[in-house]
Amino acid sequence: MTTPKWRKLVDHVQSIKEGVYETNVDGEYNNRTRFGKQYGMDGEPWCVMFDWDMYADVGLEEFVPHIANVNGFTEWAKQRDQWSEYPSVGAWVNLHNGGHTELVVGFDETYVYTKGGNTVEAGATDANQGNGVYAHKTERKSASIVGYFAPKFPGDECPPTADPHDHRGGAARKEWRWKGHRLPHEDHKVKASEVVYGARNVSIRIVQAALKAEVGLDYSSAPGTFGPRTKAAVAAFQRELGFTGADADGVFGRHSLVELGKRHKFRVYGLDFFDRKRDDDGKPGTGRIAIPLDSVEYKHVPDGSASRAAKEACHILKVPETHWVEGIMTAAKRESTYRFNAVNTYDANAHGPEQSDGHPQSCTRGLLQVMPETFAENHQPGTSHNVYDGVANICAAMNYVMVRYGVYRDGSNLAGRVQQFDPSRPPKGY
Repeated sequence: MTTPKWRKLVDHVQSIKEGVYETNVDGEYNNRTRFGKQYGMDGEPWCVMFDWDMYADVGLEEFVPHIANVNGFTEWAKQRDQWSEYPSVGAWVNLHNGGHTELVVGFDETYVYTKGGNTVEAGATDANQGNGVYAHKTERKSASIVGYFAPKFPGDECPPTADPHDHRGGAARKEWRWKGHRLPHEDHKVKASEVVYGARNVSIRIVQAALKAEVGLDYSSAPGTFGPRTKAAVAAFQRELGFTGADADGVFGRHSLVELGKRHKFRVYGLDFFDRKRDDDGKPGTGRIAIPLDSVEYKHVPDGSASRAAKEACHILKVPETHWVEGIMTAAKRESTYRFNAVNTYDANAHGPEQSDGHPQSCTRGLLQVMPETFAENHQPGTSHNVYDGVANICAAMNYVMVRYGVYRDGSNLAGRVQQFDPSRPPKGY
């Protein structure tokens, strides 16, 4: 029997290391965290975002509202008969009349035990607002508790509850306390498409535990998140397997992931994911058709929407927007600050005969600062020959990184392979 979803949820919540998570700029904390970034509202109060992220991390986001407001989710729950005066595991508690929320990780007859974000260490006397993730206990009769949003779980699961009339049908109990992670053997499954740079899920947590044993990865600060440390650990494991140079790049391939699974007794499924780096013709970027360099045009265009251009490029190349658009927008900000007519006349590429825009031929140009030579070689049929055209510029850059860096057509390894497209790492030219 597999572990119920509510149990995976509480295990995941308890795996989040307590401590400060907000960015500090000039001595001031600014609400910027990985939780806000994941939710999509970084820089805003994030206690509700933390609750939602925890559900999303274990695949339960469709069961809870994407509402970053305590009273907002309270009303949402009441309208759907998912509100309770009693604690249950995984419930979102409304504290201080909508001032704060945390997730219930346990209860007994006297206390409710919670863990949350945008909060402070236990014992604080404020409304629990703060700059980190911490656990607390509160008397169940405390006036600070307004009530609990008790989400429905898939398959009519009911987590441990103190509610004698729980809407999910569970029997009330006096207490339930978390006693550590439970991950039975049948749950040791890793989905290949989930173990990619920038992702955050249970598959990554299983892989991280294996990498800790293999190469000493310390993932305590970001369990379940595939970040720079995990990438470096994957590269170290690949070198242990005999890979060298660019083959030990920290991006899982079929052999390295399956071998890690064999050594640490987890099963890898969805291995056809590794075939996605090839399109119908067998190689990434084969949709491109080179054009003569002298057919490249240098006409300035009106500035437009970089995100719209990125989405149109994905449509033309017939690839999903997920991964690609975020990466393109990151690179466009770094390369051109989203300016369609940007041109770099100062780097080593700034040479060659002057073109109609008044700049040397080989200067990088456009949203993603593509050299005309690269633009011509990686031109996407059906797009403009104008290097400043946003869609054509992006399409050529996408074809280029697929061919040059081995980026898969679905973009799932874009951030891992090309640092300039990775929002979580510093800029680095491509």
